[in-house]
Amino acid sequence: MMYYIQLLINGIALGSVYSIIALGFTLIFSILKFSNFSHGGVMVVSAYFGFIIARQFNLGFIPMVLVTMAFGGILSCVAQFIGFERLRKIKGSTMLFFVSSSNLGVLLQNIIVITFASTYYSYPSFFSRAFFQLTPDLTIGVTDVIMLALSSIGIIILMLVLYKTRLGISIRALSMDSEAAKLMGVNVSMVTALTFFISGVLAAVAGVLCGMKYLLYPQLKDLVMKGMTASILGGLGNISGALYGGILLGILEIFMTNFVGSSLQPAFTFLFAIIFLIVRPQGISGKFSKEKV
Repeated sequence: MMYYIQLLINGIALGSVYSIIALGFTLIFSILKFSNFSHGGVMVVSAYFGFIIARQFNLGFIPMVLVTMAFGGILSCVAQFIGFERLRKIKGSTMLFFVSSSNLGVLLQNIIVITFASTYYSYPSFFSRAFFQLTPDLTIGVTDVIMLALSSIGIIILMLVLYKTRLGISIRALSMDSEAAKLMGVNVSMVTALTFFISGVLAAVAGVLCGMKYLLYPQLKDLVMKGMTASILGGLGNISGALYGGILLGILEIFMTNFVGSSLQPAFTFLFAIIFLIVRPQGISGKFSKEKV
């Protein structure tokens, strides 16, 4: 029994990171109604940025995370201005947004490839111990604790912003009807930019956590596909659904890896996602995304 509890804890910790990725992904989808694949590029560049400043300036964990979050937010805003702002103003088709986001994602990844080649890097050790011994048969890694704690804090802050502030009201209004929100006095350009900033902050947090959990490599951005899968499972465009979908995906991956092995785990996870969406195409959230705030 303790073994399965251990797997569950590991799955929740991993799923919390997927939730962070999915939330950033979902925020942009809810407003502009396209899948922002440049989100992964922002994530991997931010992960390398955090690694560089931690090494160069000997920063502790919290200062490094805060600086990286600011960097990720600014980078996301720059990507939005370059790749999406004009398309939004001329009401470009979804396909144009898709092509632009894909190209931006490839550009950001190639910048990392050119700068760091294919060498793998690892974050410095910020903590004096590697794991906590909860019981003789139950341990939890310090990295997993940090992943869960940072993800939880980020999700709570995001929910407070979305549901308790004027900015959150504007974001939710924009996700329903941008034209109506504009007529009601919402500065659409400013709210869109701030939404991308929040998305970039979430991408930076996810990048740092993934960099600490695994190793730094240019293809780290491919993990954004996990976030997209989580957002689809939860209900595409639904904020709370992204949270549930990420946790579900993390638990599923850990258990599948244990039962069928790491080589077969992606296939079984993909098969589960297909079956789940056939049975419940609207996702966990219970309503179709076009009806969501």
